[in-house]
Amino acid sequence: MSRFPHSRLFVATYHTVVITGPHIQVLDTSTGNILHSTANFSAQDRDAVIKSGPIRCAAIDYDDVYLATAGDDKRLKVWDVRSLTLMNTRQLPKKPTVILFTDGDHILVADKFGDVTRYMLRPDLSVTSRTAVDDLSASHVYPSDGSPVVGHTSVITACHLSPDEKHIITSDRDEHIRVSLYPEAYAIECYCLGHEKYVSATHIPRYDPDFLISGGGDPDLKVWEWQMGFLDQTIPVFSAVEPFISVKVPKRRLKSQIGGDEDAVNIGAGSSRRKKRTKHKQGALRGDSEHPAADSLAGVSTQDPAETETVFVIHKIDSIFYNWEACIVFSAVGATALFAFPLFELNGDDGPRVRHFDCGSPIIDFTIGYNGLIWILLDADYGGKANPGSTGKLVRVVDWQGDKFVEVDSSPLLQSLNSTCFSSATPAELKALDLYSDLISLPKHVDGEPGSQERDESELPEDPEGSGTSVAIEKSLPKRTLGRLKHKNALKRLLQEEEQSADSATRDTKRPRVEDSEDPSEDMSMDLT
Repeated sequence: MSRFPHSRLFVATYHTVVITGPHIQVLDTSTGNILHSTANFSAQDRDAVIKSGPIRCAAIDYDDVYLATAGDDKRLKVWDVRSLTLMNTRQLPKKPTVILFTDGDHILVADKFGDVTRYMLRPDLSVTSRTAVDDLSASHVYPSDGSPVVGHTSVITACHLSPDEKHIITSDRDEHIRVSLYPEAYAIECYCLGHEKYVSATHIPRYDPDFLISGGGDPDLKVWEWQMGFLDQTIPVFSAVEPFISVKVPKRRLKSQIGGDEDAVNIGAGSSRRKKRTKHKQGALRGDSEHPAADSLAGVSTQDPAETETVFVIHKIDSIFYNWEACIVFSAVGATALFAFPLFELNGDDGPRVRHFDCGSPIIDFTIGYNGLIWILLDADYGGKANPGSTGKLVRVVDWQGDKFVEVDSSPLLQSLNSTCFSSATPAELKALDLYSDLISLPKHVDGEPGSQERDESELPEDPEGSGTSVAIEKSLPKRTLGRLKHKNALKRLLQEEEQSADSATRDTKRPRVEDSEDPSEDMSMDLT
């Protein structure tokens, strides 16, 4: 029987909260005993929890008392961790991407529509719905007691408050990092611009709050002095991460290249074709086989390397403090290793040396506990038996000791998380979990041939008939791209012909006539002849 992997973990001094699929469990941190679990609710309440689907976003307040969760059902739920009691539920306007608590009694929720909305911890029951009529830029109706804070034109991928909560830092899929005042977020302080691809993770080190670390699809992490929008340094990390990325995505293929295969990318196809393609990719990311007889995970080894490609997405960035030195810890979507480096280590022009700890299975998330230990959540069943590097453990714990990771394997809490705190899941439920969707949703694809979208038309050879393209290229390009290319080449030839005719006309008008000559000797010579 398949099982849900743990997706989020909050380790506090007295109790620990672990999220597994749609379920929430509260454990005693010292003994590992399960104190409360939604799996032990009454049949009606348990069915409601399962029906709501997997939890996508979660956050715990500063006192480790309240837990906020949300999922695809677009419902913000606030729980009392001490008894795992559902305090209130509110409808969200769009699917959430980030949840965080403020130091006061508010919860901030960022969504896929590009907005950040603020909710009260304890809602005003007299307010059933609210529309931001005083904000003309409001993108949608804010149900419950929500009020708009920040608005982007793209999916918000990360959201943080500064340590003094006077600023809010938001990033989106369009390479932007915005620094605004809080709560008057309409006042933008500055932008941190420099990313060439999507920004998927940001972090303010708790021991160096003047700096912001950001990463996404670029091959490096960037260190900002975020209050001025100044780029302090760039740290290359892709070369260290790439060997450990085990989750690949299907290559974008053109329909013309594969003779009408349904799984190909048909540029300009209808929504039904796109939905079908998305479902196929989600199954491929999970490692599932679409063969009816294959109910288990197919694994990485069953994917043809020629049909897949590597997509780089930073999942999370955090920091720890060791020997009076700030160290950055980060993970990438689909990578089996955890990475770290000292923030201001001097190592020539190459920047800090990135260390790693290979877990053998894709890392879903990690969290740093109150005592500085790093808890790593693994998709231990990804690939099934075809993954020889997997140890079967859902959680592993490591300690950062200056220049390397050292594994810790003697905690009762760790044993409980690996042995008793798991929930069974069907293959359909695992597909719905969709742990690696960022590998598909974040990268932007443009029309054209994969790997050569930005090819200059001038580099394409022209055929003897002057159509502007060779026969081989005509067969490889989509009709829309081919037509656009031919049109540009025809326009170029037309402009060249017009320039040539204009030049010849100019030469004719500038040729001197005999009767207009002012040189008498020239006139005399003309008469003598």
